[in-house]
Amino acid sequence: MDAPSFAHPIRSISATQKPLIDPFGRKLDYLRLALTDRCNLRCRYCMPEEGIAPVNHSDILSFEEMFRLVRVLAGLGVKKVRLTGGEPFVRKGALQFIRNINALKDIQSVHITTNGVLIGNIISQLKELNLGGVNLSLDTLNPKRFAAITRRNYFPPVYDALQKLLISGIPLKLNMVVQKGVNDDELGDFIELARDHALQVRFIEEMPFNGLGKKATDYLTAESILQTIRFMYPQMRETLAADGTARIFTIPGFKGSIGLIGGYSRQFCDTCSRLRITPLGVLKTCLYDNGVLDLRALLRSGATDRNIEEALRDAVARRYKDGFEAEAANRTEKHSMAMIGG
Repeated sequence: MDAPSFAHPIRSISATQKPLIDPFGRKLDYLRLALTDRCNLRCRYCMPEEGIAPVNHSDILSFEEMFRLVRVLAGLGVKKVRLTGGEPFVRKGALQFIRNINALKDIQSVHITTNGVLIGNIISQLKELNLGGVNLSLDTLNPKRFAAITRRNYFPPVYDALQKLLISGIPLKLNMVVQKGVNDDELGDFIELARDHALQVRFIEEMPFNGLGKKATDYLTAESILQTIRFMYPQMRETLAADGTARIFTIPGFKGSIGLIGGYSRQFCDTCSRLRITPLGVLKTCLYDNGVLDLRALLRSGATDRNIEEALRDAVARRYKDGFEAEAANRTEKHSMAMIGG
């Protein structure tokens, strides 16, 4: 669908609507919505070389269904939406869908996470949307290493997208998944990008969702990453800037900043404000749960907006305290990050 159209009217938040608050007092006002499970890369830490089992298109939420869910969630206090994948731009009509979500007046900021392969020619159009920001996933500045990590030779268009984003003025975060013995020797190269550019370079712990059977000792923790970069930049200081999931650091004389995300260490559970919806319409109130609500079934069984709101509130009321509790209760399923939505 090139230009999705929506039959459901856009509404504003009712003054009497209570926000989504879990049993531990955390307000959930941030939605990560995965537009697709498909990706044009095969990153080793994300999925196997052959990719993941294909999902029938009819099983994926339509853009109209996704729009309706975002609209309902906006009515429950969701202010920020991040569109992810897979790779969101491999889905036809993604740009128009972003425009539609961006037009919802109760959504204060729309963000995109992308691998950059397909966005080089549309950055000017993204600029026009006044997005909250773009997160570009890039794990190496070495073309040969890029091919080894992603199993694809797409470094030139991704690097071109990076250069265009840097001059576009779109708020940019550069996400590097730090992999022990693979790219951890490039931390300094990435940090240097923040010297002359007002971007945030973010170092992310590798997550155990790749099916490679790695041991805990095969991963670099956020603390070990921090020790390394503190040694390289002893003048680096942590800021008090609120970012939700990342610890933020600045270096004197640098235009940009450094972020550190300990997703596997689960360092941000106490303040987590995120909901996730997979391409299949499964709601996740924690990255480590197996899904707590089948929204697709609700949408396709004639549920009213009120029915959906009640189901969402019930799911949030059963939210786990943290990722450790969620993982302990949900050990039976392992999914690629492409299906989870990052």
